Amino acid sequence: MVRVFTLLLLSISLCLVAIPGRGDDDPAYSEDAVKAAYLHRFAAYVEWPSAAPERSAFTIGVVGSEGVLGQLRRLLPAVNVRGRPAVARPVERVKDLDEIDVLYIAPGRLAPARPLIAAAASHAVLVVTDDPAGLAAGGVINLVRAGKNVRFEVSQPAADRAGIKVDAALLAVAVRVEVR
Repeated sequence: MVRVFTLLLLSISLCLVAIPGRGDDDPAYSEDAVKAAYLHRFAAYVEWPSAAPERSAFTIGVVGSEGVLGQLRRLLPAVNVRGRPAVARPVERVKDLDEIDVLYIAPGRLAPARPLIAAAASHAVLVVTDDPAGLAAGGVINLVRAGKNVRFEVSQPAADRAGIKVDAALLAVAVRVEVR
Protein backbone atom coordinates (compact mmCIF):
# COMPACT_ATOMS: atom_id res chain seq x y z
CA MET A 1 0.00 0.00 0.00
CA VAL A 2 2.85 2.38 0.81
CA ARG A 3 4.38 1.67 -2.60
CA VAL A 4 1.12 2.52 -4.39
CA PHE A 5 0.76 5.72 -2.38
CA THR A 6 4.36 6.72 -3.13
CA LEU A 7 3.86 6.16 -6.86
CA LEU A 8 0.62 8.11 -6.86
CA LEU A 9 2.30 11.03 -5.13
CA LEU A 10 5.17 10.91 -7.61
CA SER A 11 2.79 10.78 -10.54
CA ILE A 12 0.68 13.63 -9.24
CA SER A 13 3.69 15.80 -8.46
CA LEU A 14 5.31 15.18 -11.84
CA CYS A 15 2.06 15.74 -13.69
CA LEU A 16 1.50 19.05 -11.98
CA VAL A 17 4.92 20.34 -12.97
CA ALA A 18 4.80 22.94 -15.70
CA ILE A 19 6.71 22.32 -18.89
CA PRO A 20 8.62 25.34 -20.19
CA GLY A 21 7.79 26.96 -23.48
CA ARG A 22 4.08 26.44 -23.01
CA GLY A 23 3.21 29.86 -21.65
CA ASP A 24 4.62 29.53 -18.14
CA ASP A 25 6.80 32.41 -16.96
CA ASP A 26 8.56 30.44 -14.20
CA PRO A 27 8.28 26.68 -14.58
CA ALA A 28 9.38 24.60 -11.62
CA TYR A 29 11.25 22.05 -13.73
CA SER A 30 12.22 21.70 -17.36
CA GLU A 31 10.58 19.04 -19.50
CA ASP A 32 13.92 17.21 -19.64
CA ALA A 33 14.11 17.20 -15.82
CA VAL A 34 10.61 15.73 -15.59
CA LYS A 35 11.50 13.01 -18.10
CA ALA A 36 14.71 12.20 -16.21
CA ALA A 37 12.74 11.88 -12.98
CA TYR A 38 10.29 9.50 -14.62
CA LEU A 39 13.09 7.38 -16.11
CA HIS A 40 14.79 6.61 -12.84
CA ARG A 41 11.52 6.20 -10.91
CA PHE A 42 10.06 3.71 -13.41
CA ALA A 43 12.72 1.21 -12.33
CA ALA A 44 11.16 0.85 -8.88
CA TYR A 45 8.00 -0.49 -10.52
CA VAL A 46 9.54 -2.94 -12.97
CA GLU A 47 10.71 -6.48 -12.26
CA TRP A 48 13.52 -7.79 -14.43
CA PRO A 49 13.90 -11.54 -14.98
CA SER A 50 16.06 -13.37 -12.46
CA ALA A 51 18.31 -14.47 -15.34
CA ALA A 52 19.10 -10.84 -16.22
CA PRO A 53 22.77 -10.03 -15.58
CA GLU A 54 23.42 -8.21 -12.32
CA ARG A 55 25.75 -5.29 -12.95
CA SER A 56 27.46 -3.02 -10.46
CA ALA A 57 25.59 0.08 -11.69
CA PHE A 58 22.00 0.56 -12.76
CA THR A 59 22.36 2.19 -16.18
CA ILE A 60 19.93 4.35 -18.10
CA GLY A 61 20.83 4.71 -21.76
CA VAL A 62 19.70 7.71 -23.76
CA VAL A 63 19.23 7.98 -27.51
CA GLY A 64 19.02 11.44 -29.02
CA SER A 65 18.60 13.83 -26.09
CA GLU A 66 21.53 15.66 -24.57
CA GLY A 67 19.04 17.52 -22.34
CA VAL A 68 17.62 14.36 -20.73
CA LEU A 69 21.10 12.83 -20.51
CA GLY A 70 22.38 15.96 -18.76
CA GLN A 71 19.47 15.96 -16.30
CA LEU A 72 20.05 12.28 -15.52
CA ARG A 73 23.75 12.91 -14.94
CA ARG A 74 22.84 15.65 -12.45
CA LEU A 75 20.18 13.57 -10.73
CA LEU A 76 21.65 10.08 -10.57
CA PRO A 77 24.86 10.51 -8.54
CA ALA A 78 22.72 10.99 -5.43
CA VAL A 79 20.42 8.06 -6.25
CA ASN A 80 20.51 4.30 -5.83
CA VAL A 81 18.20 2.38 -8.14
CA ARG A 82 17.29 -1.15 -7.15
CA GLY A 83 20.08 -1.08 -4.56
CA ARG A 84 22.80 -0.06 -7.03
CA PRO A 85 24.39 3.27 -7.88
CA ALA A 86 22.80 4.74 -10.99
CA VAL A 87 24.48 6.18 -14.06
CA ALA A 88 23.38 7.48 -17.46
CA ARG A 89 25.14 7.28 -20.79
CA PRO A 90 24.41 7.76 -24.47
CA VAL A 91 23.51 4.73 -26.59
CA GLU A 92 24.25 4.60 -30.30
CA ARG A 93 24.75 0.95 -31.24
CA VAL A 94 23.14 -2.39 -30.41
CA LYS A 95 26.31 -3.53 -28.64
CA ASP A 96 25.82 -0.63 -26.18
CA LEU A 97 22.72 -2.44 -24.83
CA ASP A 98 24.84 -5.01 -22.97
CA GLU A 99 25.13 -2.69 -19.97
CA ILE A 100 21.72 -0.95 -20.14
CA ASP A 101 18.72 -1.48 -17.83
CA VAL A 102 16.49 1.33 -19.16
CA LEU A 103 16.68 2.76 -22.68
CA TYR A 104 15.14 6.18 -23.38
CA ILE A 105 14.50 7.16 -27.01
CA ALA A 106 13.94 10.87 -27.54
CA PRO A 107 11.32 12.47 -29.81
CA GLY A 108 12.25 12.27 -33.48
CA ARG A 109 14.69 9.39 -32.89
CA LEU A 110 12.24 6.48 -33.09
CA ALA A 111 12.90 5.51 -36.73
CA PRO A 112 16.71 5.35 -36.45
CA ALA A 113 16.41 3.57 -33.07
CA ARG A 114 14.27 0.67 -34.35
CA PRO A 115 17.25 -1.75 -34.40
CA LEU A 116 17.94 -0.84 -30.78
CA ILE A 117 14.30 -1.43 -29.81
CA ALA A 118 14.30 -4.82 -31.52
CA ALA A 119 17.54 -5.88 -29.84
CA ALA A 120 16.49 -4.55 -26.43
CA ALA A 121 13.86 -7.28 -26.02
CA SER A 122 16.58 -9.94 -25.94
CA HIS A 123 18.51 -7.92 -23.36
CA ALA A 124 15.60 -7.49 -20.87
CA VAL A 125 15.77 -3.71 -21.24
CA LEU A 126 12.91 -1.40 -20.26
CA VAL A 127 12.41 0.66 -23.43
CA VAL A 128 10.90 4.10 -22.83
CA THR A 129 9.93 5.96 -25.97
CA ASP A 130 8.84 9.55 -26.45
CA ASP A 131 6.84 9.46 -29.66
CA PRO A 132 3.15 9.06 -30.59
CA ALA A 133 4.08 5.76 -32.30
CA GLY A 134 6.30 4.61 -29.43
CA LEU A 135 4.22 1.69 -28.21
CA ALA A 136 3.52 0.50 -31.74
CA ALA A 137 7.29 0.50 -32.37
CA GLY A 138 7.93 -1.77 -29.39
CA GLY A 139 8.32 0.60 -26.47
CA VAL A 140 7.23 -0.72 -23.08
CA ILE A 141 6.51 2.76 -21.74
CA ASN A 142 5.81 5.80 -23.88
CA LEU A 143 5.86 9.37 -22.63
CA VAL A 144 2.95 11.51 -23.79
CA ARG A 145 1.93 15.14 -23.36
CA ALA A 146 -1.32 15.90 -21.54
CA GLY A 147 -1.64 19.65 -21.84
CA LYS A 148 1.38 21.07 -20.02
CA ASN A 149 2.16 17.77 -18.32
CA VAL A 150 4.22 14.73 -19.17
CA ARG A 151 2.37 11.45 -18.57
CA PHE A 152 2.94 7.91 -19.77
CA GLU A 153 1.29 4.89 -21.33
CA VAL A 154 2.34 1.24 -21.01
CA SER A 155 2.36 -1.78 -23.32
CA GLN A 156 2.06 -5.07 -21.44
CA PRO A 157 2.72 -7.09 -24.64
CA ALA A 158 6.03 -5.23 -25.13
CA ALA A 159 6.93 -5.87 -21.48
CA ASP A 160 6.18 -9.57 -21.99
CA ARG A 161 8.43 -9.67 -25.07
CA ALA A 162 11.24 -8.09 -23.05
CA GLY A 163 10.71 -10.54 -20.21
CA ILE A 164 9.96 -7.81 -17.68
CA LYS A 165 6.93 -7.22 -15.49
CA VAL A 166 5.38 -3.82 -14.89
CA ASP A 167 3.91 -3.41 -11.41
CA ALA A 168 0.15 -2.90 -11.15
CA ALA A 169 0.76 0.33 -9.24
CA LEU A 170 2.45 1.84 -12.30
CA LEU A 171 -0.28 0.54 -14.60
CA ALA A 172 -2.88 2.18 -12.36
CA VAL A 173 -1.51 5.68 -12.99
CA ALA A 174 -0.78 5.29 -16.70
CA VAL A 175 -3.00 7.29 -19.05
CA ARG A 176 -3.39 4.18 -21.24
CA VAL A 177 -2.41 0.53 -20.94
CA GLU A 178 -2.17 -1.87 -23.86
CA VAL A 179 -3.18 -5.27 -22.50
CA ARG A 180 -2.07 -8.76 -23.44
